Amino acid sequence: MKPLCALFVLLFASSALGAGVRPPGLDDVRSVSVVEEAGMTRVVIELSAKASFESHMLANPVRLNVDVDGTWVEGPAAASQPGNVGSILRVVRGGQNTLTRSRIVMELVRSGVTPRVYTLDSPFRIVAELPKTAVASAPKVDVASAPKSVVPQPQPVLPAQPDWDQRAVRRFVIDAGHGGKDPGALGADQLREARVVLAISRELGRELEKRGFEVVMTRDSDVFLPLGERTDIANHKDADLFLSVHANAAKNHKLAGVETYLLDTRYDKQTARVAARENGTTVKQLSDLHMLLASLKLGNNERYAARYANLVQSSLVRRLRKSYAETIDLGVKHGPFLVLFQADMPAILVEVGFVSNGAEGRRLASRDFARAAAEGIADGVSAYREQQERRIIAVR
Repeated sequence: MKPLCALFVLLFASSALGAGVRPPGLDDVRSVSVVEEAGMTRVVIELSAKASFESHMLANPVRLNVDVDGTWVEGPAAASQPGNVGSILRVVRGGQNTLTRSRIVMELVRSGVTPRVYTLDSPFRIVAELPKTAVASAPKVDVASAPKSVVPQPQPVLPAQPDWDQRAVRRFVIDAGHGGKDPGALGADQLREARVVLAISRELGRELEKRGFEVVMTRDSDVFLPLGERTDIANHKDADLFLSVHANAAKNHKLAGVETYLLDTRYDKQTARVAARENGTTVKQLSDLHMLLASLKLGNNERYAARYANLVQSSLVRRLRKSYAETIDLGVKHGPFLVLFQADMPAILVEVGFVSNGAEGRRLASRDFARAAAEGIADGVSAYREQQERRIIAVR
C-alpha cells in the first residue's frame, strides 16, 4: 500500500500544480524581460517582494534555472519568449517548480556560458547576465558526464562593476546637445540652443584641458548625432565622467534658472516636460526597454552621479552669480533622459538657463556667459576629481 499511497500523493500534487491552484500568501513574479546588448543577453526577473533564490546551470538542453522561493508565476511573466537573432538565449519561460517555488528557465543555444546572477532593489529584481562569447580562461566541464558533485552550481553574486570610489578621473566626455538638423530650443532673435551649448562646451573643453583633463567632445561643430551615439562615444573611450550640456525653454517666458539632472525612472510633471523636449519624445512613449536599461544603470552609478551632479550644480551657480547676481538655483533633479540611459560611467545633464527668457537668453548668447558657465562646471568637475584622489590615497 505504501507505494500506491506515494503514487497517489504525487499524482494529486501534479494535478493541483497543473491546474494552477495557488496557495495563499505567495508573492508574484511580475515580469520577465530580455535585454540584448553588444556582448551579452540580460534576463531581468522582477518580483513583487524580496525573495531568496537559487540558480543552477544544467545540460541536455543547456539551460540556466532560477528557482525563487515563496513566489508564483503565471500569465505574461510565464509565457515563452524566444531569443532574438544573435542572442545566446534560445528561449526563456516560467513555471512552478513546486506549489511554493517558481522557476524561470533560460534555455541557451550552446554550452560554455558562465552566467552572472545578481539582484537589484526598488523594485526587487533578479538579473542573469549571459555572455554571448565564451570566456577563454574558463575551465571546461562536461556537465552531461560529470559526477553531480562537480557540476558547476553558480550562486547569486554581485556583477563586476567599476570601483568608482577608487577610480581616478582623467578622461571627460562633453556632449553639446542637439546640433545639425536638430536646433534644440529656440529663443528670441533666432537664438538656438544647439549653438549656445556648443559654445559653452568648447569653452568647457579648453578649461578642463588647462586643468589637466583629457577631453573628448561628442561634437565640435554643428552636426547631428543620435542620442545613443553620444553615450556610445563615452563608453568606447572608457570615460570617467560624462556631461551633456543643454539650455532650457518654457511657454512661460518668466521662467529662468540653472538645473542639473541625473538619470532616474521617477519624474514629476515639470521634469517630464524637460525630458520630452530633450528626448524628442514624451516620457510616456519611452519603451519598457528604455526604462529597464535606466533602472539597471541606476544600480551601478546613482550615488556617484548624485555626488557629481551636486558638485557641478553648486559650483556653476556660485560662479554665475559672480557675474549675474540674479542667477536662480533650480537645484539637482532626476529624470528619464535618453542621452544618459546607456552611459557606463557617472553621467549628468546640465540646463544652463532658459533661452525663452528674454534677459537670460541675451546672456546665454554672449561669450562672457559661455566662459563663466564653463568655469563653473569645471570647478565642480575638479572638485569631484579631488574627492576621488583623496579616497584613493586614504586606502593606500
